[in-house]
Amino acid sequence: MIKSIKAIATITILGIMMILSYWLGTTQTETITIEKEVEKVVEVVPNGYIDMYSSEFKENYVDMREVVYFEVLDKGLQLYFVDGSGYWMEY
Repeated sequence: MIKSIKAIATITILGIMMILSYWLGTTQTETITIEKEVEKVVEVVPNGYIDMYSSEFKENYVDMREVVYFEVLDKGLQLYFVDGSGYWMEY
């Protein structure tokens, strides 16, 4: 008898919880939206992007599109550029 009362109580409580959760899930309230005007345009740049026309690129990176020939030697790499100049990278 006690087990059947416990089972009925458990089923009743679970049923009430299911009905209340359904009502809670389907209840809709007014959504508040806040609109702001854009004050500043920000350019989205992907990770790892380097502007090849900036002074930072020209001073710190080798433009591999300008390389016409290379030599691998015992202690490093020699790059030759279109304008006749070269660059030695030691490793």
